[in-house]
Amino acid sequence: MFKRVFIFSILFLLCNSKISFSQSYYDFEIEAINFEGNNFFSASDLLKNIESKETPMWVWVFLDSFTPFGDEPVYFDSSKISIDILALKELYRTNGFFNINVKHDVVIDSADKAIVINYYITENEFLNYGNISLFGLDRLSDYDYGRLMNESYTIDSTKRFSESEVQGNISKIRRFLANNGYIFGGYDSTIVTIDTIRQKTDLSIYFHTGDKYAIGETIINKSGLSIEQINNKLISEIADLKPGRIYDQSEIDRSELRLLKTELFTAINIDPIISDTINNTIPVEVNAAIGSLNELSPEIKADNEFNSFNFGLGIGYTRKNFFGDARKLSLSTSFRLVDILNIDLANIFKSGAERDSTYQGVFDINLKMEQPFLFGRAILTSTEIYLSSKTFSDYSENSYGGRQKFDFEMPPYTFITLFRPFISYDVAERENIARINLNGIQLDLTETDYSLTPGIGVELGSSKTDDILFPTTGSYLFFTPELFHSRTDIQYVLRLITDQILQADSNEVGNIYFYRLQTGLSNYLPLSDDRTTVFASKLRIGYSQPITGSDNPKVSANELIPPNKTFYAGGSNSVRGWKSRELIPKDSVEYYGYTTETDAIRGGTFWFEGSFEMRQKLNEYLGYAVFADYGNTWNGWKNVRIDEIAVAVGLGIRVYTPIAPFRLDFGTKFYNPEDQKTIFRKNFLDNLTIHFGIGEAF
Repeated sequence: MFKRVFIFSILFLLCNSKISFSQSYYDFEIEAINFEGNNFFSASDLLKNIESKETPMWVWVFLDSFTPFGDEPVYFDSSKISIDILALKELYRTNGFFNINVKHDVVIDSADKAIVINYYITENEFLNYGNISLFGLDRLSDYDYGRLMNESYTIDSTKRFSESEVQGNISKIRRFLANNGYIFGGYDSTIVTIDTIRQKTDLSIYFHTGDKYAIGETIINKSGLSIEQINNKLISEIADLKPGRIYDQSEIDRSELRLLKTELFTAINIDPIISDTINNTIPVEVNAAIGSLNELSPEIKADNEFNSFNFGLGIGYTRKNFFGDARKLSLSTSFRLVDILNIDLANIFKSGAERDSTYQGVFDINLKMEQPFLFGRAILTSTEIYLSSKTFSDYSENSYGGRQKFDFEMPPYTFITLFRPFISYDVAERENIARINLNGIQLDLTETDYSLTPGIGVELGSSKTDDILFPTTGSYLFFTPELFHSRTDIQYVLRLITDQILQADSNEVGNIYFYRLQTGLSNYLPLSDDRTTVFASKLRIGYSQPITGSDNPKVSANELIPPNKTFYAGGSNSVRGWKSRELIPKDSVEYYGYTTETDAIRGGTFWFEGSFEMRQKLNEYLGYAVFADYGNTWNGWKNVRIDEIAVAVGLGIRVYTPIAPFRLDFGTKFYNPEDQKTIFRKNFLDNLTIHFGIGEAF
């Protein structure tokens, strides 16, 4: 008896000493967490999957004391170590490493009150898939089962077992059932059998389908401010849920989105009434909250047009359900300062003649009408008329015109997700003044272009990304062919700097047909399991080419391509070591015998640029990006030279908000084709350009 009591006492003392040992380090910060033996997962991936965390840098602790952007210090808690080991084993097992082994030790620095935790991992061999069997799908027709296996089943039985891949396939099969009438179908369970002899993992996945259902009647419930002005027939037509059609959850989701796009509703919810099924049909209930049909709203305008950050004010009026049929009429006007980070704000209050070249601004008026249907089909049709006045550092432009777009709603299973034909009509007047030297006399050569440019084209796109604001996987491909006819009147005035006119030529008319092609690809690759670290890349190419020659022998066909149909590079969404529209061809252009440099009024007819960017979210609010951009513009693809490709590198800061990410990019000219020198031969600060933008760069 005494012996048992003695042993119990010793154990009790040991336990208490262990507890006091762990508790005595409650105010020690975790300086580092190290991993050894991890070949399959990186240390950062393992760190994100365990409970213990490293204490943040002092900067984040300091920010946490007075802002919502920092992080608190992390103190040692020995109870989390056992949880960490379980989490590490579970992470490896879900990826086929069923023989994983994890050990640990703790290194204590009493002087600095710091602790280092080391985890030693023995991964051993992973297991591949074995036999995979699906149960409970017997009620599917041979046709539906064949489609399911082609569209939703992607497991390769020769590859390493992955629980996330299995779960992804289960989700796809559940979605297939919901989109093909099996509204009560679902997933039951999965049995994983580890065969140690074959070194395989056999899977038995169980589903249930139930009966196949079609849509019954549509029941509409309305509420809100303008309930009397929106009738049930209109809601039913927009939702387009025809009785007798096989129940498809993806179609229900698309109907909700189509209704929300009209902006008639503050809330839309479409649900099946599962308690009222008759003869394998199921009624659908639409709950619509209708908002105000008239809106007058002041606006703060901020965008990245012209590849620069622009800021200004505007006001807009919107009339919804204009003349019925969910039409929307919008009238807006705004004034924006272009490239505000590089503008002298004192210029705003000076007359046009006294402003220096840093002033750039845009004033516009826009009238737009949208309707969700065309010829009874779900084709979002928009008609737009605009008037715009632009003042840039090198030229001014007044323009007006219109756009007619037809946005077709594409099925979710097609490769093309964007199909938007359009017709455009542009009238523009541009004025550019060039300073030349003739026999020692300073002269001003004023070129005024009047262009009339109708055109047709189509926007084609394939978006396979997972998120609009912060894409982490997938790709986006677009292709936009356009065809234009341009009629241009060119007027040249040569004058002394005292405004005395020496020579004037006008009504030099030229007519051409030309086409313009633009294409690009963006790709996103996650570098961590939680997708907070992403490698993004893009490539953009544009080309503009006359189809016919100029009917005026004094003017070449290329000169008759309107400047707003040429290409520019440089700016917050382009090559970020240069300012907006700064990268243009350096070819010389002859004006009636006087040769001067091509000015920023005209870009190039060939455009090529790309980017590589590594993005990482540090927390919910902050992130950063490291980028490398390259590109330029030329007058024709035959003039492209490798040593004229500009290269920029830089670092960006990201602030994530519920509206959109805001970014501040510091780009520097790594290689400047103008002097063909790299950054190592120049002053770093002289080549630095700062850009502010909304949303990711691409």
